[in-house]
Amino acid sequence: MNFDLCDSCGFDADTISRRLGLVGLDGPDLRAQAEALQTLVVRPNVGPIVDSFYSSLAAIDGFDKVVSENSNAEKLRGTQKRYLLSLGVDCDQRQYFEERLRIGAAHHRIGIPQSLYQCSFQALQRLLIGYIPAHMRSDESAFKEMIEFILKITALDLSLAVESYCEARVCGLQESLRSERDERARLHHLAITDWLTDLHNHSHSRFVLERALALSREEQSPLCVLMADLDHFKEINDTYGHLVGDKVLRIAAARMISGARASDEIGRYGGEEFLFILQNTDITEGREVAERVRARINSDAVHASDVDIRVSLSVGIAQARDSDVVDTLIDRADAALYAAKLSGRDCVRVETRDATRTGLH
Repeated sequence: MNFDLCDSCGFDADTISRRLGLVGLDGPDLRAQAEALQTLVVRPNVGPIVDSFYSSLAAIDGFDKVVSENSNAEKLRGTQKRYLLSLGVDCDQRQYFEERLRIGAAHHRIGIPQSLYQCSFQALQRLLIGYIPAHMRSDESAFKEMIEFILKITALDLSLAVESYCEARVCGLQESLRSERDERARLHHLAITDWLTDLHNHSHSRFVLERALALSREEQSPLCVLMADLDHFKEINDTYGHLVGDKVLRIAAARMISGARASDEIGRYGGEEFLFILQNTDITEGREVAERVRARINSDAVHASDVDIRVSLSVGIAQARDSDVVDTLIDRADAALYAAKLSGRDCVRVETRDATRTGLH
């Protein structure tokens, strides 16, 4: 499933032309200036620019926390390198606008504050100007022209990033439809939400996973799913009744949210089974999230009807492959969950290459 951010942000040919004119990128030498920037400044120095850029960001309060929670510095460096090598190239084309909007949306999704993202452009501008070669600096006209192009192209990219930040915040990175009335928003919430736990319901969880798979393939980024199941939940219902069981589910869901990351999607997949969708997350990071959630679940007994009930969680993990659809990915995570049950419950198991649930009987 391919989501066109140009459409959702209202960028057609006319608005693209107007935005280029707004930042002064409507001259006849646009492509020549972009090629000069790439040839003389970016390509020969992309490594040092990226290193210096992240050194400057590391001095900003909160940057290290964002990196450690959502990704790693090396992954972000690679993303920044790809960004720089496309800076200004075909900037008058719709695809350039689409890619820049997606960059802003991706940074919003992993929790980088918009203020930090905006301030980082000043550091980037300074670095690019600093790497203008000496022979161009001796030509006052050429030097001035290059500086102006750097300021204009980074202003364009920043404006598009801010655009997608705002769009992502309004839409919650779910649908590009805007709710103009409170009633419509309420009905939409009811349609996608499990009434008991306030998590995503079964059908919306599958929709979110389908979208995440498409985005993972498009961005070549890792994606993990966790299938989690409350251990011996039927015994809780049989012993204490369904009202107590409902309370246990609500408290367990709240603990899952507190143990997961802000960017993780969680749904009640059925009964006492839950589906976690972890974007930009490989199997190692996925296991860390799973272990943290499992520990939160059994950290304290659940108090209900004057009794304390111990609750534990079994978790199975699978990482998306290029050939995956929703069902195949969920099936492998479910097989890993079944392996966790066979291992004694209250544990995390990662998919094996060949195992299926039926094969484990």
